[in-house]
Amino acid sequence: MKIGKASKIDSDALRIIKNPNLKRPESLSVRPDDIYVFPVPRQTYQFLEGVWTSFVNKMVSLIYFDDAPSFSYSIFEIIDKDAMKVVATATHFKLKELAMNKKVAGIDEYTSRAKPIPLSDPRNESAIYLKEAIIDFNKGLRPEIKFLDLKKEPIHPDKKILLSDTMNYAVGLPLFIKDNPIGILWGIAKDPIEDHEKEELRQQFYSLFDVIEFVIGKELDGALDTYMARKNIEKADTHSSSKNLFYTTTEEQKEPVTSIIFRSYQYETEYRMDASFIIPTSKGYAVSLKQFTPEKLNNTNKNILMIPGFFCRRSVMDKLAKEMALKYGYRVFSMDMRGRSKQTMPRNGRKEGWTVDDYIQSDFPEVLRWLRQQYPNEKTVVLGHSMGGMIPRFYASAYNKICEAREDLNLPDPKKYISGIISITSPNYISINSNILYIDQIKKGLNMIPSKSIVDFFLNMTSFSMQTTIQTIDLKKFFKMLLNMHESLRPFSFDIGTKMLTIKDFVGYKEITPPEWYFLVEDVFCEESVSVIMQFVHSQLSNDKCFLSSDGRINYTKEQENFDLPIYSILGTVDKIVPMESIEEDLANLPSKNKVIEKYEQGHLGIVFHNETVRQICQGLDAWIQDLG
Repeated sequence: MKIGKASKIDSDALRIIKNPNLKRPESLSVRPDDIYVFPVPRQTYQFLEGVWTSFVNKMVSLIYFDDAPSFSYSIFEIIDKDAMKVVATATHFKLKELAMNKKVAGIDEYTSRAKPIPLSDPRNESAIYLKEAIIDFNKGLRPEIKFLDLKKEPIHPDKKILLSDTMNYAVGLPLFIKDNPIGILWGIAKDPIEDHEKEELRQQFYSLFDVIEFVIGKELDGALDTYMARKNIEKADTHSSSKNLFYTTTEEQKEPVTSIIFRSYQYETEYRMDASFIIPTSKGYAVSLKQFTPEKLNNTNKNILMIPGFFCRRSVMDKLAKEMALKYGYRVFSMDMRGRSKQTMPRNGRKEGWTVDDYIQSDFPEVLRWLRQQYPNEKTVVLGHSMGGMIPRFYASAYNKICEAREDLNLPDPKKYISGIISITSPNYISINSNILYIDQIKKGLNMIPSKSIVDFFLNMTSFSMQTTIQTIDLKKFFKMLLNMHESLRPFSFDIGTKMLTIKDFVGYKEITPPEWYFLVEDVFCEESVSVIMQFVHSQLSNDKCFLSSDGRINYTKEQENFDLPIYSILGTVDKIVPMESIEEDLANLPSKNKVIEKYEQGHLGIVFHNETVRQICQGLDAWIQDLG
């Protein structure tokens, strides 16, 4: 791999560095009171109007290393001509309160009642703080993080009257864009902030400072895309700081790979993330891989390939990927299959339908082949969630029939390429315990129809849909349509069970936080081929409890009787998409001599999102992988 031109993206590299230890005579020093604060440039202000909600959303999503939320509220004050004005607020509260439309005291009033406060007002504590930050910034330093006791420190009367009983402590972060201040972002908490928590917050705030400065600056110089700016800010990992960015080249692709080196505060280590390696597959499609490489690799000589499930992009695997890479020292790859991103689509722009068979028989073996080429002396452990776990199991068990059907004897032999398979809430056939799209009623009406007729009906239906312009369904847009959403899902009532039972079942959380739901819908859920959907629907409606290839020639479920690779299966006890009772017995009966079944009290997506569950899962996985041959 060749290294291209380097570009620093941490704050110290985005501006001229001055020696902070260089002392100047007192007579030459500038006092905060002397500082003139320039208005935010018009173009910048107009762009920020479409982005500043992401500032407060990100602030209330911050958590300490023990998973506790850092703040209950967040407020963003912008420099508005010669004053400072509150323009965005957010709160981190329980879903039930949102669903019941309860008013959260103290937060709504800020945008409706907060008055602009002149920068020249001596009681404007935000203006004083901002002027101090300007001096620090011009010395080549990051602004100091301000910690305030709101009940004891002098607060402007116009703000004081808006404070609720739960707004007791505030932490402030001055923001700069292209070397100019734009305002202050505040996080507000009910309980005192301990000294060790202050240090964690400083680290996260400096990461957030860098992200906002870099992302907004880049968009102002380029596309002015408010959606991408919001997305990149809200999904940023503030538990890590970016140190270097490189554009690297590979022999296999023309497009450069974005390679970023991070320092993880939480894991106290450095790591490298590479995105994206593009691997051509069939029919003009491709697969895209994101790679996490830890500072120190373990001695297992094994890489981990993670495959997301139905309607999901690879980012759904990020928590698992970072835990396995940064804590346990594995090189981890997460996979976007065909259709998951622009990079995986045909260059001619034609969006033809694809099937689960394309995932199993084309995309997956090509990735196995690519991994062996890159790391010829290392084996792969495949970890799949939901449909992502079906893909390697079905490929391994039906390998001989796939080779025969494709007339390809050079497909990677699973016994030679794969050390073991980790299957998380992954079925052998579809038996959803939720009335998604009234499937129960449809199934009752088909009970008297022979299974062969159902197969023919859905194959014909799939073939018809491939002749229309509706080749795929975008789950994100689908949810928005069902819930009468607008362009953003932020105002959504996050107790999704009161709005639509099936979405709650799909996520499977007892309680999902607003930032997590936003991440799922805006960054994880994606398009899926109609043919893939029809294969799943047929399996749900079939009386034979099987999952068939699109042409009906391979019964993947029956082929599981040939599965003999080591397998570690993880089940969710409250999973309604893959109910435990529909798969546990089948997994126990696999002919594999090395098989483990573990259970967690989580739902379908919650099992890969809940932080403590992810940590417990990864601890078990590492011990199992260490023992693999």
